[in-house]
Amino acid sequence: MQITPHPAPAHRAGATRVLPALLTAVLLACLLSWAGASPVRAAPGDGSVSDPHITYTGRWDTSSGTDAVPHWTGGYLRTAFTGTTVKVKARDAVNFYASIDGKPDVFHAGVRGTVNLTPQPLAAGTHTLRISYRSGDTVFRGLVLDPGARTVAASAPARLIEFVGDSITAGALTDRLALDSYAWKTGERLDARHTRIARSGYCLVARSGCVGLSGQFFKTSSTGSQNWDFSRYQADAVVINLGTNDIGHGVPGTTFQSAYTTFLRDIRTRYPNATLFAVQTLKKRYVNETRAAVSARNSAGDARVHFVDTSGWLTDGTHYEDGNGHPNEAGHTAFADRLAPVISAKLPAQAGAPAAVAPGQPGDPSLKFVGRWDTHSSRTAYTPYWAGAYYRAGFTGRTVKLKQRGTVDLWARIDNGPVTFYDDVKGTVHLTPSPLPSGNHTLQVNYQVVAGSYRGDAVFQGLVLDSGATTFAPAAPRKLVEFVGDSITVGTTTSQNARTAYGWLIGERLGVEHTQIAQGGACLVATADGCVGLERQFSRLNPNATTPDWDFSRYQANAVVINLGTNDVGHGVSSAQFQAAYTRLLRTVRAAHPQAWIFALETFRGRYVPQTEAAVKTVTDAGDARVSFVDTTGWLTSGDLTDSVHPNDKGHRAIAERLAPIIAARIGN
Repeated sequence: MQITPHPAPAHRAGATRVLPALLTAVLLACLLSWAGASPVRAAPGDGSVSDPHITYTGRWDTSSGTDAVPHWTGGYLRTAFTGTTVKVKARDAVNFYASIDGKPDVFHAGVRGTVNLTPQPLAAGTHTLRISYRSGDTVFRGLVLDPGARTVAASAPARLIEFVGDSITAGALTDRLALDSYAWKTGERLDARHTRIARSGYCLVARSGCVGLSGQFFKTSSTGSQNWDFSRYQADAVVINLGTNDIGHGVPGTTFQSAYTTFLRDIRTRYPNATLFAVQTLKKRYVNETRAAVSARNSAGDARVHFVDTSGWLTDGTHYEDGNGHPNEAGHTAFADRLAPVISAKLPAQAGAPAAVAPGQPGDPSLKFVGRWDTHSSRTAYTPYWAGAYYRAGFTGRTVKLKQRGTVDLWARIDNGPVTFYDDVKGTVHLTPSPLPSGNHTLQVNYQVVAGSYRGDAVFQGLVLDSGATTFAPAAPRKLVEFVGDSITVGTTTSQNARTAYGWLIGERLGVEHTQIAQGGACLVATADGCVGLERQFSRLNPNATTPDWDFSRYQANAVVINLGTNDVGHGVSSAQFQAAYTRLLRTVRAAHPQAWIFALETFRGRYVPQTEAAVKTVTDAGDARVSFVDTTGWLTSGDLTDSVHPNDKGHRAIAERLAPIIAARIGN
């Protein structure tokens, strides 16, 4: 606590009264402490365990005021903070994961003391932090921030889903345990807070040494006897996956059914408004008994209890880590793909939230739109801007159709098969005239561009699926590379435009998402004769509009590749103008993508090369070490060009061959 000094008491009126009052307050505080009163709550923003800007999800013990201890598996904390660095204080050796600004979790193994989470300082501003503990001395002792920095309350999803189970729910045998479990993946997919009341080897019924979750669920920890205070949080949904282990401990079916019915009843008393899901175990144990327990609760008047049939969700040889029913990472992902829509369909709409979206329609969270798409102007039609935007979806069933508003050219790819071109199509476009085998499938669609502008009415209005089919989120790359440029980056004069441009080729080769912030004829500098200046338009949703700005929180690039300067010469841009504008663009990109590696390419015609190099040097000398100049001398020959400027398909492949390893060396692919 910081105390502001005052003048000496001899120089203040009433000093003889102030000092006794201060002593009385100190003594009273000491007496309260000796009496076991709760510690004084920390001031917001100080990063201590009691800082109200730090939120704890799961069953945490924070009563000491100095140590926060998560119980059960997969508990995590979230906050936001200002400044450029953050450290976390640990008591003893511990393993944990940390995610900053929504980036992939970084594993910190066997660390102790004050652990620096930002060895590479962040850009100045406000950042988010999530920490989840794996094993070891799982004790959180607070954060250390920059001088003058503070924590900020981070936004959090309104809903919370609690997952109850054994080793399967805990994510046993996967690489990251809880973070790879279907429970974590389902919670993230539904944009909900999530807890796991699960532990390996646990049963529903306590029998012959097996801990029974029908009783332990109501405790603070997985092994203790202290009751949990259910007023600390209320779940919107509880997902129960129990029964796999009971059979090995000789639990009769009648005993299991009775215990399950009572367990559902007891959970209802703690969570009066939750929707409860009783999941059929993957090994199909006690299926009839689980169904009967759900029916018993329904008959007793509890309509918000549901049985979940998991038949066919996972495949032997593909989705399992061993022969004991433990899913591998792909299995947990497949489980979450099927479970998330089941939960979503049964939960009531949140206050003020839009109605649930039908599978395959705009707004369906299983659809992934990559690039700069306008998803806000209309709830029923999504429009892509800039070149090379695409979307991906997973779907069940045997057929899929695409709803298009007006005539457009597009490419579609199903299950990583060949790419099919659809010329001048509109309305409901059948993408599977020959039905697929039953099961899970993936779809990728992108629209044709000409010189960076979309040809035709590139507006997505939804998918048409088989009766009873649904969508799921397909596995997605965790990294993204953004390519900034003109017609060369667009892929003008190649066979498939953006699809055969070096940016798309590199993205596919490295297994990353990719965007092309490029337009034919664009300059770096906006000129009086009408050349679109990407220094200015880079931050926009639409290359041909001054507003609105793009929301860079919608994705963060791991790398940004800039290839500009080919057209500026023809519009009279001076060397000094170009260098100043390039420097500003580098700073704009850094502000937009704080962690990205930025590559400034020498244009293939060798224009403004000293100025590009000088701009890179300016920002690196100012402390931005994650910017590189890329010398492209000799990358293309005359046989690689359609004309004197634009690479052909062979030329774009040549660029990809040279550039991909340069990017991979920096971002780790």
